[in-house]
Amino acid sequence: MIAYLVAYDGELFYGFTGHPRSVEPALARALGRVLGRGSRTDPGVSALGNVVVSPELKPLGQINAALPRGLWVWGYANVEEGFNPRRARERTYVYIAPYRGEDVELMRRAASLFVGVHDFRNFAKGVENAITQIFSIDVEDRATYIELTFKGRGFKNKMLRKIAWAILAAGRGVVSVEELEELLKSRERRTPVPSAPAEGLVLLSIDYGIQFQIDRNILSRMFRYFQSKHQLYMSLSYSYIKIIENIAKLL
Repeated sequence: MIAYLVAYDGELFYGFTGHPRSVEPALARALGRVLGRGSRTDPGVSALGNVVVSPELKPLGQINAALPRGLWVWGYANVEEGFNPRRARERTYVYIAPYRGEDVELMRRAASLFVGVHDFRNFAKGVENAITQIFSIDVEDRATYIELTFKGRGFKNKMLRKIAWAILAAGRGVVSVEELEELLKSRERRTPVPSAPAEGLVLLSIDYGIQFQIDRNILSRMFRYFQSKHQLYMSLSYSYIKIIENIAKLL
């Protein structure tokens, strides 16, 4: 069996699976069969290091030639029969949000509530057993944006986006740290916590304790793609600022 490293631009796909325009059907066409995946990401969520398992090894160049724009297979590892990509040592996600004057220390206090083993029933969607463990949540102020880094063995449906919303809301004074603590400790299902936008979430890596062989040429193509897209969105952002400024003059 072969485990493949997979990256994709979440904006171009309708989630990882469950839809004809999802990532998994495109991978299945290129690989032949997909026997399992490390993470089932939501529509809009991007990934650098998701993992899928397939029965046989194919040349990475051949695989990528059959993939649509914004999707890459950039590494592989031989794994034992029965390898389950859902059973990871650690998953690392990052959530990015524009900085809007949030109180970063309040955000760090809020983030610390969620570290450890908890019943996340009020911070997940559609799950019976919401008990899981978060190893760490780091909150960093990057001047123009806020970076939340989550590490854990596994996360429930919508859990990271709901926790990201809660941490950002605490920093904006929308909810208090005490209110979040009460909600986390409650055994009753309360009014659903909103989810932060999916586009801010990225799956960075999944650790299985195995060594992947990577293709640096494919990584270089990925780098150029995301660099070009970043420059495009920066230009769009500045053009929107100019439109907003001129609308404001007319109000």
